[in-house]
Amino acid sequence: MATFFNDLEYYAVLAVQPINYKKTQVMWTARAVNYFPNPAPSLKCGDHVIEWTNNYKYLGYWITTKLGWSKLIDQTLLKIRQRTALVNSCNFAGASNVKARRVLFSSFVYPLFAWLFALMPLFTRRQQSDLSHAYFTCLKRVYRCLYWEDFLFSVLYKEWSLDMRCIKYWERYGKALSKSEDGQLLLEQLELCTHRQSWLNGNIRIWQVWRNQRYINRDSVLGTCLDWCTINNMDDSVPAINKDDLDSLATFPELF
Repeated sequence: MATFFNDLEYYAVLAVQPINYKKTQVMWTARAVNYFPNPAPSLKCGDHVIEWTNNYKYLGYWITTKLGWSKLIDQTLLKIRQRTALVNSCNFAGASNVKARRVLFSSFVYPLFAWLFALMPLFTRRQQSDLSHAYFTCLKRVYRCLYWEDFLFSVLYKEWSLDMRCIKYWERYGKALSKSEDGQLLLEQLELCTHRQSWLNGNIRIWQVWRNQRYINRDSVLGTCLDWCTINNMDDSVPAINKDDLDSLATFPELF
């Protein structure tokens, strides 16, 4: 580790890029949390002591010792709740309009949900479900109808679920990839990964090439996201329900 910091300091001098020691920290990552060495080793870069940290923020994303997404989701939901409260508190001439609150929600709150679309297929099912429920809860706060169920609210106000909006995002992203050179390289890598996995599973054979137990499965991140979109894709996440059926549900809920 000392050699690494010496090389880093040497590179910083050659590249005329001074190191910001106040923002330079080190983090230990491992599957087992208790595997962290105790006491923590002392690290120095020149005459400056490098501090240990449990998490850090990089390009808007939170990285933790377990390399999970919980910290990122919690911090994003905190900002979403704060902005939703500000949207609900906005008044014009002493009154609040539903349409105005919906526009403010689309402008200031929804972009925070859209920020997670690139990673949402990689979240656990529990995290995806909690995010979808939080999205409907914020919308219901805007419409002032918190007492309704998510499904009924989606039907009445014709609001797409967060999963469906994420799928639409990935569809547009896939079209953009197919039109760029870098996107073509990513799609070729995905096809190569799929072909390699089929060979490892024994579905296809390659002449004079034998499988070895040291070969491991390699799942493509792009392939995982596209598979998630295929599994969860629906033509329309808002079902078409007759108004008479909704009136019957409101009048005779025990029959449904």
